[in-house]
Amino acid sequence: MPTKEIVFNVKLPIRSVWSFMADRQEVGCLFPGCKGVKIINDIDSIWTVKFSLGPFTRTIEMNTRTTEQKELERLSWVAHGDNITASGTVSLAKLTDDETEVNYRIEGHVNGHFHFLQDMVIAEKLGEVARQFMKAVKARLETTAGNED
Repeated sequence: MPTKEIVFNVKLPIRSVWSFMADRQEVGCLFPGCKGVKIINDIDSIWTVKFSLGPFTRTIEMNTRTTEQKELERLSWVAHGDNITASGTVSLAKLTDDETEVNYRIEGHVNGHFHFLQDMVIAEKLGEVARQFMKAVKARLETTAGNED
């Protein structure tokens, strides 16, 4: 299964970063191509995401479930939708009272015929999506840090 990992530091206390990352609605709006997040309950949500691979564009609903939520440390999730399975983890580490390390890991897999060929394309797209997503998250967190001063 193709995997991408992004690590960055942000000058915010771990509690502030956790609060933001645990908010599926807030984080979801930053995911590339996300058209909306519908919260079903404490662990389930539906993310409507528009994906583009080359000349092909498709909007799909990803049924997402939080599989782990260890406060101030780790969030994990799995998502399924239209022949795509994804999972991910966000791990936080306190560097100082005012700085936090964020480690984001995402995996994606295409189900069905020729999945091994499609996974090669997904691997490339996954890197692009992960970089865009974490760039947006970091920017939002840094904006939050600027507002706390």
